[in-house]
Amino acid sequence: MSGFEFLAIPEKYSSVDAIEYQYFHQMLENRTIIFNSEISEDIVETLYLPLRDFENDDSDEPITIILNSVGGSVSDGFFLANYLASYKKKINLIVAGYAASMAAVILSAGGKNDNITRYCYPSTYVLIHDGYVALSASEAKTANDIMAFNNKVDEDIRQFILDNTNITPELYDSKARKQWFISAQEAKDLNLIDIVMEWFYEN
Repeated sequence: MSGFEFLAIPEKYSSVDAIEYQYFHQMLENRTIIFNSEISEDIVETLYLPLRDFENDDSDEPITIILNSVGGSVSDGFFLANYLASYKKKINLIVAGYAASMAAVILSAGGKNDNITRYCYPSTYVLIHDGYVALSASEAKTANDIMAFNNKVDEDIRQFILDNTNITPELYDSKARKQWFISAQEAKDLNLIDIVMEWFYEN
């Protein structure tokens, strides 16, 4: 093999394996973050740390986040959504596939933040639904506890999306009780997306 040497992984990125970190580091040098995973504590930490560093550096170059996620942890998703809602540097957020469940909540966070421009392709879909979380029996004493917790989470998500998009309460309540798949153009109309990009092909 050639004399290629792996970069040492900083402790703050210890959740990233050696090969992934080489690619991750190269993308960060271009101020680009790939978010192609379920939302979890490790993933959000890996995203938050470079975003924090970028927010505090002296560069005016925009940051690019490429998003494709089926959702995941509610608490970790809310952490990232709340952080992005007040982010102070320019971000180009590109949905390259799906933004489903909590990823749709993260996407909506850019609706009222002029520093974030959200792009997608014509084939992109956004998914919003109720029933984002369930507690196991060990996490709740009674079925009523589970129901109350689920209802509170659903209402928090509902309100966050309503506060950051053009979705009305009536539309949300009629659609989100089931699996609400939102096309690219509809997402733009609802202020979930700012720009629908066209496909470009070279002859």
